[in-house]
Amino acid sequence: MKMNRDQAWVQKKAQQEDGCFVSVGGLVNALEKPAQAAASVTPIKVAFARFVQLARRERKLYLEQFAAKVDIDLVELMNIEKDERYIPALRTVHQIAKFLKVPEQKLMALAGLLKAKDATFQTAALKFAARSESVEKLSEEEHAALEEYINFLCEP
Repeated sequence: MKMNRDQAWVQKKAQQEDGCFVSVGGLVNALEKPAQAAASVTPIKVAFARFVQLARRERKLYLEQFAAKVDIDLVELMNIEKDERYIPALRTVHQIAKFLKVPEQKLMALAGLLKAKDATFQTAALKFAARSESVEKLSEEEHAALEEYINFLCEP
């Protein structure tokens, strides 16, 4: 069976899916222009990584403990938390959603496995990613390095 990869066909099928998420067998991401994909997926993928990391930390679980409880591969969990470009397996996202008791479809969209059409969803993901970074006081070494780099940048 030959897969239909025509852009118009994909868009038609996307409109037939529910009003919020588009999967169309994963063809949406494959047919998007790379610049579009990078612009629309990156903040959501960052939000997914931070969400998983903060949910794990909130439960006071080490990576290995979380992976065991969720029944996922430790290497995949590490990739999820550390590599924003990593695309997790469907089963992994399903297991995480089940363990954290969050809607699977929304977590799939957050992981980049479904395309979120809802601008509110994308905006909420972006805000979460931006707000989830901790604000800590710089160490003396970090402050010195920052000052040195600022001075370098300001040189004519």
